[in-house]
Amino acid sequence: MKFKLVIILILWSFVNQLQAQTDVFTVVLDRGHSEVDKGVTAGNTTEYDLLKSVVAQIAGDVKTNVKVVYYNESGAFLSIDDRAKAINDLNPDLVISFHMGAGKLPRQGTIYFNSKNPKYTASEKYAQELIQYLTKDAYYATILTETAGFKLLEKVNAPAIMLEIGNMNAVRDVYYLQTNGAERLQSNFTAFLNSLN
Repeated sequence: MKFKLVIILILWSFVNQLQAQTDVFTVVLDRGHSEVDKGVTAGNTTEYDLLKSVVAQIAGDVKTNVKVVYYNESGAFLSIDDRAKAINDLNPDLVISFHMGAGKLPRQGTIYFNSKNPKYTASEKYAQELIQYLTKDAYYATILTETAGFKLLEKVNAPAIMLEIGNMNAVRDVYYLQTNGAERLQSNFTAFLNSLN
């Protein structure tokens, strides 16, 4: 009888471990630009360098069954097709690409979708959920949503959004992200990630 009980407990434990592994929600964070294409430059700061600093810490302390993949951490240059293929190979549940705009006026944030993304409706849903968390910071009190033809968002198989977190030529936006604003963004973004599973 004890032997049967031990076998049952081992099987139950094994099934629970399998269930936990299948419940993992994978989010790919795609920092815009690369060591070659650094994006918008404002003064001595490039979009690539600013995003590298912010996105590297943005996932924070994720405590749920969410796996965060900081894609292309090395900053290697890849074409849009190569980036999409590499991201699709990760089989993510959500892709978020980070960028900065080029405008001179402060822009609190914009989330872009591509209507040709195979999971466009889910992309919109995740964007609305993300907005609820980011707008807890007064600096991001207004986040716009727009449909645009960004090819990466079209070519990935998962729900995908592009989050523009400010304008490079707006001194206030850059200053905010280089100081304690990045901590607030990280905290609210981590709360969003923890809500996903």
